Amino acid sequence: MQKTIWITGGSSGIGFATAKKFLQNNWVVIISSSNLEKLEKAKKNINNKNNIKNLHVLKCDITNKIEVKNTITLIEEKIGKINIALLNAAAYSPNKNQEFNIENYELLINVNLKGTLYCINILKDFMKNRNNTIAIVSSPIGYRGWPTSGAYGMTKAAQLNLSESLFFDFKKIKIKIKVINPGFIDTEATRLNSFKMPFLKSADFAADKIYNGLVFKNKFEIYFPFLVVYFVKILRILPYRLYFYIWKKIGNF
Repeated sequence: MQKTIWITGGSSGIGFATAKKFLQNNWVVIISSSNLEKLEKAKKNINNKNNIKNLHVLKCDITNKIEVKNTITLIEEKIGKINIALLNAAAYSPNKNQEFNIENYELLINVNLKGTLYCINILKDFMKNRNNTIAIVSSPIGYRGWPTSGAYGMTKAAQLNLSESLFFDFKKIKIKIKVINPGFIDTEATRLNSFKMPFLKSADFAADKIYNGLVFKNKFEIYFPFLVVYFVKILRILPYRLYFYIWKKIGNF
């Protein structure tokens, strides 16, 4: 019996590459995005005609509670029971000038945090007692505060904390929670960065890691590339004085 994955933010970047990976392995794949034009373009870019029959595209703005509910209900009732929900949709806006912009904070909170919560709120009712998986795509930037990343880092830190809490809380309703922490991946979003990104990897590299982690490994956290993420993990345990000193030396912050 074919399994089903729903990928939010699936029209480009990591989401689209992951969709292709799951299609190659005969999964039923639903990709959603708030941008219908991007969804249609993504569908055309699926080259393998044998896989296209397993691909479904649905417009869904995850900041809209009604659209989220209608989308998940449609998938469950008309397409297939969701085995994996990959909550990948995100907004990203680097604060290059280090200025506090409340509109930017509100945008990222609405998409990255509220959107994630809206999805989980509906998914939990459909997926309970099925031993299926909700995977949240966060970021190593959520481990600790970075310069110019207040809004994005804050929402990713919240996602990490949320994932850890739900890992415990959702055990009783038999839903697995996983968190995915990619390092620097070459996407439309990361191309907005003005600095050189160390160990930059392709979206296809990320898709391979995500597929293997979700399908074959029973681990809470999926992270890659190893060196980048582990370096950030080390930064997480440093005392503030040393942590701030390192940033001062790196970029005169």
